[in-house]
Amino acid sequence: VHTSLLLAFNDVGMHVIEVAWVTLAILLLALFIGAADRFFAAVGRADEIVFEATLGLERAKALKFIALYRSRRPKNLAVAWILSVILGPIGAFGYLEQWGKFAAALFTLNGLGAWWIESLYSVPQLVLMENRRSAQWALEQLPFAMQLDANAGI
Repeated sequence: VHTSLLLAFNDVGMHVIEVAWVTLAILLLALFIGAADRFFAAVGRADEIVFEATLGLERAKALKFIALYRSRRPKNLAVAWILSVILGPIGAFGYLEQWGKFAAALFTLNGLGAWWIESLYSVPQLVLMENRRSAQWALEQLPFAMQLDANAGI
């Protein structure tokens, strides 16, 4: 009788421990995601890039620029971190369209941990670079888009 009670307690105890680990992992992930925006506030912020690019533009051009920029789907640092945590560096590299790093991490099994360390430093910078690239594209397309709107009578 005592042995069966002990075994039942062990099963319940193991289940409680498993649930506690999962809960702790979820809490740590939420904390990490929440803190990422504070630690990397100046890196990869799409609103700051848009603000810089629209300085000096008249209202119609600024609105058209924002529409063009958003059509490129600017990258979000929190999303990159979530993908990096869940899928490993290949998740963040795929999201940021860094196909060379994606392939290298994939074929080397994340570099036996080396790509994890590298992604901690590079992901914020890659988000910034990708958003700046999108802003540059939108600025280059702005005259053509404004001309199309003028021709269409908008």
